[in-house]
Amino acid sequence: MSKELAAVKLAVLSCLGAWFETYSMIRLKTAELVKPSSNELQRQVSEVIEWCDDNSKPIRLIILKPRQKGCSTVSVAALYHRCLRKRTNCAIIGGAHKQSKNLMDKILRTYAEADKFDGGGHCKVGQAAPIIAKWKNGSECEQMTARDGQAGRSGTYQSIVATEVALWAEEGVADAKKVLAGLLKCVSFVAKTMIILESTAGGASGDYYERYQKAVTFEEAKAGKAGYIRIFMPWFVFEDSKLKGKAMNGEEIYSEDDFTKDERELADKWGLDCEQVAWMRWALREECDDDMNTFKQDYPFDERSAFLTSGRGRFNADGLDYQLVEAEKQVPQTVVFEANEDGHIARRIVSEQEAMWDLWEQPVEGRRYLIAVDNMTGESQVGGDDPDSHGIKVLRAGYMCRQRGWVEPAVVCEAKGHKDRKRFGVWWDTDILADEVYNLSVYYGGCIIVPEMNMDKGLVELLKLQSANIYQRKMFNRRDNVTTKAYGWMTDKKTRGKIIENLSKAIREAGRGDHMAGLQVRSKWTIKELRYFVIKPNGRAEAAQGYHDDQVLALAIGLQCIEEATTYYTQRVAEFIPRDVLMHERRMRKSSGGRSQLR
Repeated sequence: MSKELAAVKLAVLSCLGAWFETYSMIRLKTAELVKPSSNELQRQVSEVIEWCDDNSKPIRLIILKPRQKGCSTVSVAALYHRCLRKRTNCAIIGGAHKQSKNLMDKILRTYAEADKFDGGGHCKVGQAAPIIAKWKNGSECEQMTARDGQAGRSGTYQSIVATEVALWAEEGVADAKKVLAGLLKCVSFVAKTMIILESTAGGASGDYYERYQKAVTFEEAKAGKAGYIRIFMPWFVFEDSKLKGKAMNGEEIYSEDDFTKDERELADKWGLDCEQVAWMRWALREECDDDMNTFKQDYPFDERSAFLTSGRGRFNADGLDYQLVEAEKQVPQTVVFEANEDGHIARRIVSEQEAMWDLWEQPVEGRRYLIAVDNMTGESQVGGDDPDSHGIKVLRAGYMCRQRGWVEPAVVCEAKGHKDRKRFGVWWDTDILADEVYNLSVYYGGCIIVPEMNMDKGLVELLKLQSANIYQRKMFNRRDNVTTKAYGWMTDKKTRGKIIENLSKAIREAGRGDHMAGLQVRSKWTIKELRYFVIKPNGRAEAAQGYHDDQVLALAIGLQCIEEATTYYTQRVAEFIPRDVLMHERRMRKSSGGRSQLR
């Protein structure tokens, strides 16, 4: 082999982009085989992989992809190329069989059959499912589906491509977060290994979203920051997202004067030219049914809009962003409540580890308070890796203020969550829960307590023994035609939808200053649960897979019952005044026109 030929071979083996543009073939929608020319996204992926290799870094990519822009094409190319370079065990996995089969059967098979590098014939791809590809140098790639909860756990891999990760739960993966975590542990964190997580956006919640938010940019990685490297390209950077000639291919756009109002706003915001706006108009009509949210999901302008428009979060995303900004401004006191020497309940500021409560506001004369309790499903020994938790919150009702106008209802205190191994929450036994809630009620002037009754576990009976002020709901008995009362709030299909809708409105309208609207959540823990409270494919609003809703439901119940909040008054002890002093006071009052002389 000549030195020149050896140098070319070395260059092709060390550079994904060189092999991709020189020796690979891709199949177009028309079934035609063509030699690819890397687009912006594919060039970025190749550059990041090459940088990781040159700097002996494990390759860890998380890609937020637009539709039909060659993300899976380059991800599978990266895997094929690594198998070509060196003996490698690898896998392609999707949430459903069809996802991984598409990458194996259509993309990888095409590379194997078309590759003429160094004489070709490097790889054979099997026909039977699950598909397995084998290279002459001993490399192997197997097809997997995440529906198999044990996928990959018994193997050792050097490269993995996981596709449409954000959609795994929708594809029927029972515990997508746990399955992915188990699979990724099969790849050692050493140089030359590769993991690519690629997906279209699946909403601003879930495991993929959380991983993407924690990832670093390529520039941050080059500056020394560790983590998965995130890659995103907006639709308008791609050359095939343009229409050219003849008034932009029939869209009747001759100049910027032909833009609609909405098109003008988007063009100004993102710097779009006529060719890009023409393509956007065509794609919106032909591929997205004239639904701009669908367009932003399939062809995002930026990362934030991609996640927000693709997800089905139950609560307004902008409203939750506002809540988080406000929460950052208000650091709570970490406290315990206990009886002092005179028998009154007092707060004591303690460390984070010792605290049982987060306190934002102490009780104020004349303001109204309520405690909402959503009990966990069992006692402190609840099974599972991540059990439910108590949700306990004190809400202060809204009020009018001369200087500030309408002051929104707010969470003023809540049970402090603690981390126990990998879990985070409040897991008090019922007797401790009853004592703590009762003390809290006394501290807020004997305020009313609203316990959720589906998982009461004896809480109400313990509170009754302490003569606590417990909320009573009204029930109409149709048979006897009478209204009766029962302790606590009962969540059923009808009331659940009502309280969630009420909470949704309050979050959406928070911060606007509207009379009798809004809410200040303050708790970052609760805001996180609100963000991961989503509308499932069956239409039910509930916690996303791997998350909980205890704090959401406690907040929703408290807000729904806020009109029942009781007024706080400072306790006053009557002072004994002798009878002769009182008689003197009456005489002096008459002589002074009714003004009291006592101070």
